[in-house]
Amino acid sequence: MLKKLDSKRQILFGKNLLRIRNEKGLSQDEVAARCRVTKGSLSVIENGGRNFSFTTLLALAKALEVQPKELLDLDFDLN
Repeated sequence: MLKKLDSKRQILFGKNLLRIRNEKGLSQDEVAARCRVTKGSLSVIENGGRNFSFTTLLALAKALEVQPKELLDLDFDLN
């Protein structure tokens, strides 16, 4: 049950990340290069397929020129 909930949270985060990236008009290549992850890794994160580190979250925020809280401004089910 917890694994399914974690997966839903990762998908929700990924969709928000993708939305912000698109709003900024940035490609996956551009964001990946800015935060030193591979384009493949970024794609997996945007599709909700990877649980990633806090430092990656900070790098993504910096690459997108947003505060980390904007990436996390979601209605996560915490129950």
